[in-house]
Amino acid sequence: MALLARLLQLLRFLEGLLEFLDFLVTPLGLVAGVGLLGYGLLLFIGLDASTAATLSGSVALGLSCIITRPSF
Repeated sequence: MALLARLLQLLRFLEGLLEFLDFLVTPLGLVAGVGLLGYGLLLFIGLDASTAATLSGSVALGLSCIITRPSF
C-alpha cells in the first residue's frame, strides 16, 4: 500500500507539472516566465533588486504588448 501511495503522489506531481508547463506556453505564462527569468539574471549580474525589478518588468510589459497586439 505504501508503494501505491507513493506512485499516486508521483502521478499527482506529474499532473501538476504538466499543468504548469501548459500555463507557460500561453502568452501570459510566457510573459511571466520572461519577467521572472530576467529578474533573476539581473540580480545574478549584480544589480540591486529595485533596478532589476524595474528593468525586467519593462521588458515583460513590452513583450506583452508585442504578443497581444490587436490586429486592426
